[in-house]
Amino acid sequence: MGDSVGTLRAGDLAAEAVHWWELAGHDSADLAQTWAQAHHAVRLAGLVGKSWASPHGNGQHAAMMWYSGQGLLDGLFASEPVSGDRPMRGVIRLWNLNLLLVEESGAEIDKIELVGKTLDDARSWMIDAVKQHAGEPKRMIPENQPTPEHGVAAGAEFGVLSQMAHAELLRLYGNTASVLEQVSWTIKGASPVRMWPHSFELSMQVRLSAEDEMPPKLVVMGLAPPGKLSAGGYWYVAPWRSNVKSETDSWDELPVGGWITGKNELPVAVLPIREVVKSEDPTVQHNRVAQFFAAAFNVCRANLTAG
Repeated sequence: MGDSVGTLRAGDLAAEAVHWWELAGHDSADLAQTWAQAHHAVRLAGLVGKSWASPHGNGQHAAMMWYSGQGLLDGLFASEPVSGDRPMRGVIRLWNLNLLLVEESGAEIDKIELVGKTLDDARSWMIDAVKQHAGEPKRMIPENQPTPEHGVAAGAEFGVLSQMAHAELLRLYGNTASVLEQVSWTIKGASPVRMWPHSFELSMQVRLSAEDEMPPKLVVMGLAPPGKLSAGGYWYVAPWRSNVKSETDSWDELPVGGWITGKNELPVAVLPIREVVKSEDPTVQHNRVAQFFAAAFNVCRANLTAG
């Protein structure tokens, strides 16, 4: 376990708690298209928490949780619950793109298969189903987003994509959730692990400053879809504080991955997926991710707490 001041060791992130680590390094273009379509799908289930769940000051009502189940095909994301006479969540199962409304007990209330449906049709179904069982939304229902670029955002129907790409997505999110949950259990000040539908990032944060200290000092750790920091998806560790520059900062070289610095921004540690899948050995893959999170977190922590 990490010590009381929050040092994280790669050994804290046990491989035994992680399943399905055999990332295949699937074709990057196919994976990117599958990831983009899934991104639009998870936002549909996220509407339930974002517009109907009781609000949280930190915005957590808009986030979703990962449930791994007993095997690869069981993985799903569930929204924050809607309170009332029949508490319920919006759920998306990535493997077959089933969109569901379920009771807190897990009992199914209603379901639609996204394949063959347009984004507008699926969105209307989700909104009508929640209204039927939970009444009018508490907050404005957001419009469909045009990004990431994919045919469904332009009106095409959801389609069946390769099983290999779907399996890769399930491994990426399921195993990242397992690793980050161990960070959450280990490090003082860590938040629960959540997925944010607007960005499709799976992340958690560690608050390094006292609860009443404002502005806070934070380290955010997670998995992100293809984007400006890496074209093929990546893990990241991002420090945050109010001042960007400090004379005492030392962004030490990492054992895997590296630092990317934007203009007037703190560096962000990035580990592209392509670096992890250079090895087909699941133990090596896990160790690379664990070493990255531990080393980058410790560098961020040292710089943010210096002085």
